[in-house]
Amino acid sequence: MMSQQSFASTSVGAIPSAAISFELPSALVAPLTDNQHLIEMISDVLQLPRDEVGRLLYEEEMSLGAYQRRDADRWGIEPGVWNAKLIEFYKNTNMGIFGNPVWNRRAEKLELRGWIGRYLRKISQAPLDVLTVGDGSGFDSLYLALCGHRVTYSEESRASIAFARRMFTESNVPVRITDDLAKESQESFDVVVCLDVLEHVPDPPAFVKQLTGYLRPGGRLIVHAPFFFVGYLNPTHLSSNRKYSGDLNALYSSNGLRLVDGRFWWDPIVLAKPGPHPVCDRTSRITLLKISGLVLALARWWNWPHCRVATRAMQKREPRWLKGLEP
Repeated sequence: MMSQQSFASTSVGAIPSAAISFELPSALVAPLTDNQHLIEMISDVLQLPRDEVGRLLYEEEMSLGAYQRRDADRWGIEPGVWNAKLIEFYKNTNMGIFGNPVWNRRAEKLELRGWIGRYLRKISQAPLDVLTVGDGSGFDSLYLALCGHRVTYSEESRASIAFARRMFTESNVPVRITDDLAKESQESFDVVVCLDVLEHVPDPPAFVKQLTGYLRPGGRLIVHAPFFFVGYLNPTHLSSNRKYSGDLNALYSSNGLRLVDGRFWWDPIVLAKPGPHPVCDRTSRITLLKISGLVLALARWWNWPHCRVATRAMQKREPRWLKGLEP
């Protein structure tokens, strides 16, 4: 039987010529499809009445991020500015419990999640060791575990960890949970998935360096980080991080990572750590990704068009998810 270390060097560094034929699971994982079950789970985790949970989910469906904005104001969080109070806010707020389910069943997030599943299937015909960083309620971790990968879920929010633990148990998938990323061993993962996290941290290049350390040689870092999306809708997105919008060098190349794949608007992009095998990529795809990076880089000086597009996506409602939530 192949060891994990030798597996990483043979199946992650080089992309197989043929994709696996069996079908991937739906990106719309349970309990996202069942409002009543979702309400029951959140109610049990937070010890809140079900009618209150239903009302708060309805508000999120109508205005994504509503709970986060109210809670940030209650905590006295200064929008767009880093301070130590944010560390406790992320650990103790319940914002993710309500915002995460709503975002994770929006079309944009489902497309992103499904793309990651297909990409991992393309690069390996065997299960990969995957670390998901800041995965909120755990929907990405659940999906990747259902795809057959060995997943470690990492999150700061205590409420989100409690929700994720219950969801993993109910779904009968073996997801490992860690609430202290710093304790993870170096070079122990084939893939690190970091979605919608870097825009929140005070030093993104240092955080990327930390994540790169968890990758085995030839491993992949999969990132989505809308650095440009700063404003009243996202009070915890740091204004100081706008300078990283569309920047490959400061964040990734400086940490020895190479762009190898992704979607046009960097939702997400994939970076590879140097390894014993050459990374196969398509020059035309890399060129398009670099062009879209130039467009994203414009947001360092003028982010209104980028924020306008992202805001419309956030405010796009799906009537089917309102059923059973109406106050």
